[in-house]
Amino acid sequence: MFITLTSEDLTRVRFEASPLWETVTSLRALQSGTPMHRPWITEARRRITASGEPLAREHLRILTTLVAPQGFIADSLTPTPERQDSFTEALDAVAAVPGELWLRDFDCLERRKPSGHVLATLEELRADVDAAVPRIVAALRWYWATAVEPYWPRLRSVLLADIDSRLEELAHHGIQEVFKTLHPSVRPTATGLEIMRDCEATDLPKPGRGLILVPNAFVWPSTLVLNIAPFVPTLTYAPRGVGRLWEATRETRESPVSRLLGRTRAQILAQLDVPMTTTQLACALDLAAGTVSEHLKVLSESGLAEALRSGREVFYQRGRVGEELLARA
Repeated sequence: MFITLTSEDLTRVRFEASPLWETVTSLRALQSGTPMHRPWITEARRRITASGEPLAREHLRILTTLVAPQGFIADSLTPTPERQDSFTEALDAVAAVPGELWLRDFDCLERRKPSGHVLATLEELRADVDAAVPRIVAALRWYWATAVEPYWPRLRSVLLADIDSRLEELAHHGIQEVFKTLHPSVRPTATGLEIMRDCEATDLPKPGRGLILVPNAFVWPSTLVLNIAPFVPTLTYAPRGVGRLWEATRETRESPVSRLLGRTRAQILAQLDVPMTTTQLACALDLAAGTVSEHLKVLSESGLAEALRSGREVFYQRGRVGEELLARA
């Protein structure tokens, strides 16, 4: 697959942390049982079972028809994201996708020769597209609230940390170096990007609309590409640090680090397996935000933690010295 990029496109490359993309790709991880996401899969299945939603089975039937464990995912589930859009805003965009684009997706899914409930569901959705879209949106809303939203702060912090590191790489080495480090299957060429995967799309986007790069935890270990009109070309890739996403926080209560820094600062430092805001840390550790803020100031001044800003929010991550200290403890 090739994504053609003009000089104008290269000036319009942007990164997005998308709750909708995470929601859609998590459906694939849930079905395929991706080993790295097993802690989340266990909890997500428990939450789905305990949700008490009367339409839960129907919601899952619709969503797993549109998002199979492998292969094509309905393009209309992930329309071009706006800058920093919320999940609600992203759902509004899904609801606004024209019916003919949904029919195009249904055609593509049917060409894969599904059978059983998948084929029956596709025929049901196709029979009345105007009625199908609200059902799809309702299913996404329920699934997000049940299985993904409780983990979104942790997911988002990993995504934002990746974006921060990519932007730093862009500033120092340029966009071609950023492309080279996205994924082993992605290769920059003289005219754009080559991605080692199949694509049947023939209605390609017009040049000049740019490229959206979406770090995505649940797409690991692969990539996904949206490269069909009328959407802006979009490439998802696994963010740096995704392997530690579901790691249990390291125990520090009786460790040498705790005796050196004090129990509270050691707990804060150990909690920063992924970047977190002061508020997130305060909630996770059941501490006052002011107390956490004072400890973070000391940890940052000593090089044990580092601050990174995303819009109006400030996230904290372990610095190199902090990583080395915990590794030796």
